[in-house]
Amino acid sequence: MELAKNLLTLLNDRGLSLSELARSCSIPKSTLHGWTTGSSVHDLNDLKKICTVLEISFYRLVFGSSDPFEDGSETMEKLFTGDIRVCIYKVIKSKKD
Repeated sequence: MELAKNLLTLLNDRGLSLSELARSCSIPKSTLHGWTTGSSVHDLNDLKKICTVLEISFYRLVFGSSDPFEDGSETMEKLFTGDIRVCIYKVIKSKKD
Protein backbone atom coordinates (compact mmCIF):
# COMPACT_ATOMS: atom_id res chain seq x y z
CA MET A 1 0.00 0.00 0.00
CA GLU A 2 3.04 2.29 0.01
CA LEU A 3 2.52 3.07 -3.67
CA ALA A 4 -1.11 3.99 -2.99
CA LYS A 5 -0.09 6.40 -0.25
CA ASN A 6 2.66 7.90 -2.43
CA LEU A 7 0.32 8.34 -5.39
CA LEU A 8 -2.33 10.07 -3.29
CA THR A 9 0.30 12.33 -1.70
CA LEU A 10 1.72 13.30 -5.10
CA LEU A 11 -1.75 14.06 -6.44
CA ASN A 12 -2.58 16.12 -3.37
CA ASP A 13 0.70 18.06 -3.63
CA ARG A 14 -0.05 18.90 -7.27
CA GLY A 15 -3.73 19.61 -6.73
CA LEU A 16 -4.78 16.85 -9.12
CA SER A 17 -7.66 14.41 -8.85
CA LEU A 18 -7.66 10.77 -9.87
CA SER A 19 -9.94 11.70 -12.77
CA GLU A 20 -7.47 14.30 -14.07
CA LEU A 21 -4.56 11.89 -13.78
CA ALA A 22 -6.59 9.15 -15.49
CA ARG A 23 -7.32 11.45 -18.44
CA SER A 24 -3.70 12.61 -18.69
CA CYS A 25 -2.33 9.05 -18.61
CA SER A 26 -5.10 7.37 -20.62
CA ILE A 27 -5.62 4.94 -17.74
CA PRO A 28 -9.16 4.14 -16.58
CA LYS A 29 -10.09 5.96 -13.38
CA SER A 30 -11.34 2.66 -11.97
CA THR A 31 -7.83 1.22 -12.36
CA LEU A 32 -6.26 4.12 -10.50
CA HIS A 33 -8.91 3.90 -7.80
CA GLY A 34 -8.16 0.19 -7.44
CA TRP A 35 -4.50 1.03 -6.92
CA THR A 36 -5.27 3.51 -4.18
CA THR A 37 -7.44 0.99 -2.35
CA GLY A 38 -5.16 -1.98 -2.99
CA SER A 39 -7.85 -3.89 -4.86
CA SER A 40 -6.11 -4.14 -8.24
CA VAL A 41 -2.70 -5.13 -9.54
CA HIS A 42 -0.25 -2.54 -10.83
CA ASP A 43 0.81 -2.57 -14.47
CA LEU A 44 4.38 -1.41 -15.14
CA ASN A 45 3.48 0.38 -18.36
CA ASP A 46 0.76 2.32 -16.57
CA LEU A 47 3.14 3.19 -13.73
CA LYS A 48 5.60 4.55 -16.31
CA LYS A 49 2.84 6.71 -17.81
CA ILE A 50 2.09 8.16 -14.38
CA CYS A 51 5.76 8.92 -13.79
CA THR A 52 5.94 10.69 -17.13
CA VAL A 53 2.83 12.78 -16.50
CA LEU A 54 3.86 13.67 -12.93
CA GLU A 55 7.49 14.18 -14.04
CA ILE A 56 8.88 11.96 -11.30
CA SER A 57 11.11 8.93 -11.15
CA PHE A 58 9.70 5.45 -10.84
CA TYR A 59 11.57 5.16 -7.54
CA ARG A 60 9.80 8.26 -6.19
CA LEU A 61 6.38 6.85 -7.08
CA VAL A 62 7.04 3.45 -5.56
CA PHE A 63 9.10 4.37 -2.50
CA GLY A 64 8.06 7.99 -1.84
CA SER A 65 11.57 9.40 -1.65
CA SER A 66 14.24 10.69 -3.98
CA ASP A 67 15.98 8.19 -6.16
CA PRO A 68 19.31 7.09 -4.64
CA PHE A 69 20.59 6.46 -8.16
CA GLU A 70 20.48 10.20 -8.75
CA ASP A 71 22.63 11.14 -5.76
CA GLY A 72 25.90 10.89 -7.69
CA SER A 73 27.54 8.68 -5.07
CA GLU A 74 30.61 6.69 -6.00
CA THR A 75 28.76 3.41 -5.51
CA MET A 76 26.00 4.45 -7.90
CA GLU A 77 28.53 5.65 -10.48
CA LYS A 78 30.29 2.27 -10.30
CA LEU A 79 26.97 0.49 -10.66
CA PHE A 80 26.20 2.32 -13.89
CA THR A 81 29.71 1.98 -15.31
CA GLY A 82 29.64 -1.77 -14.86
CA ASP A 83 32.16 -1.94 -12.01
CA ILE A 84 29.43 -3.43 -9.80
CA ARG A 85 27.02 -6.10 -10.94
CA VAL A 86 23.69 -6.71 -9.21
CA CYS A 87 21.73 -9.89 -9.82
CA ILE A 88 18.28 -10.64 -8.49
CA TYR A 89 17.59 -14.33 -8.39
CA LYS A 90 14.27 -14.38 -6.64
CA VAL A 91 11.67 -11.82 -5.63
CA ILE A 92 9.37 -12.82 -2.79
CA LYS A 93 6.26 -10.97 -1.76
CA SER A 94 6.29 -10.51 1.97
CA LYS A 95 3.25 -11.39 4.03
CA LYS A 96 1.71 -8.73 6.21
CA ASP A 97 1.07 -9.76 9.79
